[in-house]
Amino acid sequence: MTEDIVADFTGRFFINAGDDSTPTSGRIIMTKRRLVLATTDDKTTIALSRVIDVNVGSVPNHVKNFFDDSATIGYEGADGSIQSVVIESEGETLETFVAILFRCLLNGRTVAVKHPARVGGRVKDTPVTTGKLRIKKRSIEIKTNREVISLGIETIMNITRSNKLGDRAERVTLVVKSIDDDGLSMTSLISPSKGQYVNLLARFLRLEFDEIREEIEEIDLSDPEKRVLVSVHATHGDIDFTNMLDGNPAYVTNVLNSVKNKDLIVENGDRLSLTPKGRVIVSQRIEDVNA
Repeated sequence: MTEDIVADFTGRFFINAGDDSTPTSGRIIMTKRRLVLATTDDKTTIALSRVIDVNVGSVPNHVKNFFDDSATIGYEGADGSIQSVVIESEGETLETFVAILFRCLLNGRTVAVKHPARVGGRVKDTPVTTGKLRIKKRSIEIKTNREVISLGIETIMNITRSNKLGDRAERVTLVVKSIDDDGLSMTSLISPSKGQYVNLLARFLRLEFDEIREEIEEIDLSDPEKRVLVSVHATHGDIDFTNMLDGNPAYVTNVLNSVKNKDLIVENGDRLSLTPKGRVIVSQRIEDVNA
C-alpha cells in the first residue's frame, strides 16, 4: 500500500554524528508512519513508532557550529540503542515540519485524563476517563465518550510530571496547570498510555508554551495600559476607566483600543475581560504590571 507523503523538503542532517562528522545535504521525506532521510548515495528510514523525543533548537555541542534552525529527533534503533538525527532547514520549513511531525506522533493516541482535577483551591471528584488525543495549533483536544476536552496553550501556566493517575507507579502523568475563563487556576491530569508519548506530549506543550511566552515578552506596555490590565483582572472589567486613568474620554478610548489591539482584553457585552495573553501578562509579569 502506498503511503501518502505529508512532508518533503531539502535540508542538512546528521545521523548519529560523531565529533568528526560533517552534515549531509539531502531530502527529508515523511509519511504518517516513517521518516526517510535520503542522499544521492544512501537512505535512512526511521519508523515514527520508534521516536521517543523531539527537541527543537537544541543540538549536541559538537555539531552546534553547523546548524541554525534545527530539530533533534531521538529514536530507538533496531538493537534497542538510543539514536538521534539532527535536521536543519529554513526557519518556516522546519517549523512546518515539526508541527506535522508532532501531529503524526501524537494524534489518535489513547490518554487517561482527569479534567479538572482541581479548580482554584478545591479538589474536584471528576472521574478519570480515557479518550483520543488530537493536537492543534496552540491547543490540544481529548475526545472522550462524554465530551471533548480542550486546553488552549495560551491558558497554560505550568507543566510538571507525577504519577497521579492509576495505581501503576510507572504510569507517568502530566500535571497541567492553566487558567479557566473566570481567571481561576485549574489543574488537569493527562496520562498517555505509553511513556514515549508522555515525553512527546510534554515536548509539544513546552514548545508551544515557550513560543507564546516569547511573544508576550516582546509586548511593550505603557503605564496606563498596565493599570488597565490589573484593573480588569481585579474587577472583572466592572470599572470606571475615566476616573482610573485621569483622562478625557478620547484618551481613555485610545488606551483601551491599544490594549485591545495587542490582544490583551476583549469586550463581553458591557464588560471587559482579559484574553489568555492578558491573563498571562498579569500573572507572570505582575510586579512589572503593578510598577
